[in-house]
Formats: sequence, C-alpha cells, structure tokens
Amino acid sequence: MAQFVLKRFLMLVPVVLGVSVIVFGLLYLTPGDPALLMLGEHAPQEQYLALREKLGLDLPVHIQYFRWLGRAVQLDLGDSIRSSRPVIEEIASRLPGTAELAFLAVLLATLIGIPAGVISATRPNSWLDNIFTVLALGGVSMPVFWQGLMLIIIFSVYLGWLPPSGRLGSWEYFVLPVITLGTSAAASITRMTRATMLEAIHEDYVRTARAKGLNERRVIYRHALRNALLPVVTVIGLEFGNLMAGAVITETIFAWPGIGRLAVDAIRTRDYPVVQGVVMTFAVSYVLINLIVDLLYAYLDPRLRVRYH
Repeated sequence: MAQFVLKRFLMLVPVVLGVSVIVFGLLYLTPGDPALLMLGEHAPQEQYLALREKLGLDLPVHIQYFRWLGRAVQLDLGDSIRSSRPVIEEIASRLPGTAELAFLAVLLATLIGIPAGVISATRPNSWLDNIFTVLALGGVSMPVFWQGLMLIIIFSVYLGWLPPSGRLGSWEYFVLPVITLGTSAAASITRMTRATMLEAIHEDYVRTARAKGLNERRVIYRHALRNALLPVVTVIGLEFGNLMAGAVITETIFAWPGIGRLAVDAIRTRDYPVVQGVVMTFAVSYVLINLIVDLLYAYLDPRLRVRYH
C-alpha cells in the first residue's frame, strides 16, 4: 500500500507543474498591463518602469515563471492589486465557505442518490424506476443558474421562507445553494448506483446468497450494494472536486462569500495575482481530491493495489 501511495503521489507532480504553466500563462493571455492597472493610465513613466522592475515584469518569461513557481511552493502568491492584501490570505478567508458548501451538497447528493439508485435497480421498469430516471435526467440537464434563480423566486420572493443570498451563519442561508449544487451531483450518483447495482445483482455471489436463504434486504445491502459502491465512491469524489472548483455560478447567484465569487470579482477587476492564485488552488484541490479517491478506491478494492504494484 505504501508503494502504491508513493507512485500515485509522484504521478501528480507533472500534472501540477503543467497546471502551473497554464495558470502562469494567464498573465500573458489576458489583455492589460498589471503595473498599469495598479498605477493608473496617467502614472509617470519613471514610476511605471520602477513598478514593472519591482514586479519582475521586465525579466524574460521563463525567469518570471520560475520565480513565481518558487514563491508559490512557499505559499507566496503575491499581493492583490485591488486590496493590497496577500493573495494567500484572500483565498484562506474564502476557502472555508466553498468547502462547507461543497461538502453539504455532496452529502445531500449521496443521501439522495444512493437510495434512489438502489430502489431503481431492484425495481427495474417500475413506476419508481421511471420517476427516478426522469428526475436524474432532469437534474443532469438543468442549468445551475436557472435552477438557482427559480429557487430564489419561489422560496424567497413569493413564499418568503428562506433568505435569497448571503452567509450569516444561520442554517437557512445554506438551504438554497446546497440544493442548487447538490441536484446535479445527486443525479449523477443515482445513475451510477443504478447501473452498478443492476450489474451486481446478477453476479454469482448474489445468486449464491439467495440460494442460502438469506433475507432479500440483507442480500441487497450486505452483498450487492457493498460491491456496487466502488464505482460510486469514485463518482462522489469527482463530484466533490467539481463542486469545489465549479461553484462559481452558484456563489455568484447567492452572493456566497466563497472562493468562486472571489474569482469572479478578481476577473472583473483584472486582479491577475488573485486570478492566478484561485485557479491554482482549484487545480491543486481537484488533483488532491482525485488522489484521495484513488487511495480510497485501492483500499476498498485490493485488486487495484496488485495491478499497480
């Protein structure tokens, strides 16, 4: 297991380096001069050149990249152009909001998706199976921004039950954004659980368990579901990574003070250091979540450790 973990960890190094090259290249792909944005268009030429030298913008691109990478390894992502605060502090103040929103959304999706998938698989072509299939397709197809706006209009504007935006610590502020984020994830988990359960309940070990006279509920949940959950664990981990990196629209709609909204504000004001830091944080978090999923999958299925040994 230790060798498997080491190999998987080493495989992440080139991925992170490749992502860092792309993230650093954002500075040159976007229009505008960071020094000019910080000083204004009417700044004296001497002050402008001095700031470019201070920021290292007068150096060759490859030297700038290695200097930036060296500082990033030490968690120094520079200072925000807009607030003059360290970028790492800006991200650290917003990351918990996104993390708790993504965690609650995945938890809700798991609590809905796995039971719905099991019911659909054990009652194929029944009215329950048809309902869950339609709901799953609707959850996957429904645009997040449209669903979020509809929830605000119905439950905040018309009914007045829940607050439309913000994050003030009360549970009411979590309901609408968590439902918005969790719907699509629940649909994906439902479809995967149904597919794997349909395959598992026709395996020989399930037929053997039934032949021994075991209770049908025990056969389904102790034998079939236990083995069918392996691919579902992968989907849950990927959905958590997607929500961590893809909550930008939801956080913008609900004015949620998370890292996604920080990215939108930074793009709007052309705050390049913050944009670079946020994108790098998204990429690293997604890579680490995938690593955790791979390790958990290998722990649950020892055959993978033998295959990668």
